[in-house]
Amino acid sequence: MLPLALFFTAILLVYDAMTAAIARAVGVSYDSFLVLAWVLFFFMGVLAGRKFGWFGLIAVIVAAVLDATLGWYIAAAIGPGYVPGWTLRMLTLLAFERALLSCAIAAAGVFIGRRSSPPSTRGRGRAAANPYV
Repeated sequence: MLPLALFFTAILLVYDAMTAAIARAVGVSYDSFLVLAWVLFFFMGVLAGRKFGWFGLIAVIVAAVLDATLGWYIAAAIGPGYVPGWTLRMLTLLAFERALLSCAIAAAGVFIGRRSSPPSTRGRGRAAANPYV
Protein backbone atom coordinates (compact mmCIF):
# COMPACT_ATOMS: atom_id res chain seq x y z
CA MET A 1 0.00 0.00 0.00
CA LEU A 2 2.97 2.33 0.56
CA PRO A 3 3.94 2.29 -3.15
CA LEU A 4 0.38 3.32 -4.02
CA ALA A 5 0.51 6.17 -1.49
CA LEU A 6 3.84 7.36 -2.88
CA PHE A 7 2.48 7.12 -6.43
CA PHE A 8 -0.57 9.21 -5.50
CA THR A 9 1.64 11.73 -3.70
CA ALA A 10 3.96 12.06 -6.70
CA ILE A 11 0.98 12.67 -9.01
CA LEU A 12 -0.41 15.35 -6.71
CA LEU A 13 2.93 17.12 -6.21
CA VAL A 14 3.54 17.24 -9.96
CA TYR A 15 -0.01 18.50 -10.40
CA ASP A 16 0.58 21.25 -7.82
CA ALA A 17 3.81 22.33 -9.50
CA MET A 18 2.24 22.35 -12.96
CA THR A 19 -0.85 24.27 -11.90
CA ALA A 20 1.21 26.81 -9.96
CA ALA A 21 3.41 27.40 -13.01
CA ILE A 22 0.36 27.71 -15.29
CA ALA A 23 -1.39 30.07 -12.85
CA ARG A 24 1.67 32.26 -12.63
CA ALA A 25 2.32 32.31 -16.39
CA VAL A 26 -1.27 32.91 -17.47
CA GLY A 27 -2.28 35.08 -14.53
CA VAL A 28 -5.29 33.08 -13.37
CA SER A 29 -6.09 32.24 -9.77
CA TYR A 30 -4.38 29.18 -8.35
CA ASP A 31 -7.67 28.24 -6.68
CA SER A 32 -9.32 27.68 -10.06
CA PHE A 33 -7.47 24.35 -10.31
CA LEU A 34 -8.89 23.04 -7.02
CA VAL A 35 -11.88 21.24 -8.52
CA LEU A 36 -9.65 19.16 -10.79
CA ALA A 37 -7.54 18.21 -7.75
CA TRP A 38 -10.68 16.93 -6.04
CA VAL A 39 -11.55 14.93 -9.15
CA LEU A 40 -8.09 13.39 -8.91
CA PHE A 41 -8.75 12.49 -5.27
CA PHE A 42 -12.04 10.86 -6.23
CA PHE A 43 -10.43 8.67 -8.90
CA MET A 44 -7.52 7.85 -6.58
CA GLY A 45 -10.14 6.66 -4.10
CA VAL A 46 -11.79 4.52 -6.77
CA LEU A 47 -8.46 2.93 -7.68
CA ALA A 48 -7.49 2.36 -4.05
CA GLY A 49 -10.93 0.95 -3.24
CA ARG A 50 -10.77 -1.51 -6.13
CA LYS A 51 -7.35 -2.69 -5.06
CA PHE A 52 -7.50 -2.66 -1.24
CA GLY A 53 -11.10 -1.99 -0.20
CA TRP A 54 -11.55 0.43 2.68
CA PHE A 55 -7.91 0.01 3.69
CA GLY A 56 -7.02 1.74 0.43
CA LEU A 57 -8.27 4.95 1.98
CA ILE A 58 -5.07 4.99 4.07
CA ALA A 59 -2.99 5.48 0.91
CA VAL A 60 -5.18 8.39 -0.15
CA ILE A 61 -5.05 9.93 3.35
CA VAL A 62 -1.23 9.87 3.24
CA ALA A 63 -1.31 11.51 -0.18
CA ALA A 64 -3.86 14.12 0.98
CA VAL A 65 -1.80 15.12 4.02
CA LEU A 66 1.40 15.37 1.98
CA ASP A 67 -0.40 17.32 -0.73
CA ALA A 68 -1.87 19.75 1.79
CA THR A 69 1.59 20.45 3.19
CA LEU A 70 4.31 19.77 0.61
CA GLY A 71 2.11 20.61 -2.36
CA TRP A 72 1.24 23.94 -0.86
CA TYR A 73 4.92 24.62 -0.15
CA ILE A 74 5.80 23.86 -3.77
CA ALA A 75 3.03 26.17 -5.01
CA ALA A 76 4.23 28.91 -2.67
CA ALA A 77 7.82 28.48 -3.88
CA ILE A 78 6.70 28.86 -7.50
CA GLY A 79 4.61 31.88 -6.69
CA PRO A 80 0.82 31.78 -6.63
CA GLY A 81 0.37 29.66 -3.50
CA TYR A 82 1.85 32.26 -1.16
CA VAL A 83 -0.55 34.43 0.81
CA PRO A 84 1.18 37.22 2.74
CA GLY A 85 0.04 37.87 6.27
CA TRP A 86 -1.15 34.37 7.13
CA THR A 87 0.03 32.94 10.41
CA LEU A 88 1.25 29.40 10.99
CA ARG A 89 -1.97 28.64 12.88
CA MET A 90 -4.10 29.74 9.92
CA LEU A 91 -2.01 27.73 7.48
CA THR A 92 -2.20 24.64 9.68
CA LEU A 93 -5.97 24.93 10.01
CA LEU A 94 -6.42 25.44 6.28
CA ALA A 95 -4.18 22.46 5.48
CA PHE A 96 -6.17 20.31 7.91
CA GLU A 97 -9.47 21.38 6.36
CA ARG A 98 -8.20 20.74 2.84
CA ALA A 99 -6.87 17.29 3.79
CA LEU A 100 -10.15 16.43 5.53
CA LEU A 101 -12.27 17.47 2.54
CA SER A 102 -9.95 15.61 0.15
CA CYS A 103 -10.24 12.47 2.28
CA ALA A 104 -14.04 12.74 2.30
CA ILE A 105 -14.08 12.97 -1.50
CA ALA A 106 -11.65 10.04 -1.71
CA ALA A 107 -13.87 8.02 0.65
CA ALA A 108 -16.73 8.44 -1.82
CA GLY A 109 -14.37 7.13 -4.48
CA VAL A 110 -13.38 4.16 -2.31
CA PHE A 111 -17.05 3.36 -1.80
CA ILE A 112 -17.59 3.30 -5.57
CA GLY A 113 -14.35 1.37 -6.11
CA ARG A 114 -15.32 -1.31 -3.61
CA ARG A 115 -18.69 -1.80 -5.27
CA SER A 116 -17.15 -2.17 -8.72
CA SER A 117 -14.76 -5.07 -8.44
CA PRO A 118 -12.58 -5.82 -11.45
CA PRO A 119 -14.32 -7.87 -14.16
CA SER A 120 -11.90 -10.77 -13.69
CA THR A 121 -13.13 -11.40 -10.13
CA ARG A 122 -16.87 -11.26 -10.83
CA GLY A 123 -18.74 -14.44 -11.62
CA ARG A 124 -21.39 -14.31 -14.31
CA GLY A 125 -24.49 -16.43 -14.67
CA ARG A 126 -24.07 -20.09 -13.71
CA ALA A 127 -20.35 -19.64 -13.09
CA ALA A 128 -21.16 -17.41 -10.12
CA ALA A 129 -23.29 -20.11 -8.43
CA ASN A 130 -21.39 -23.24 -9.49
CA PRO A 131 -17.58 -23.20 -9.13
CA TYR A 132 -17.25 -26.37 -11.29
CA VAL A 133 -18.71 -24.82 -14.43
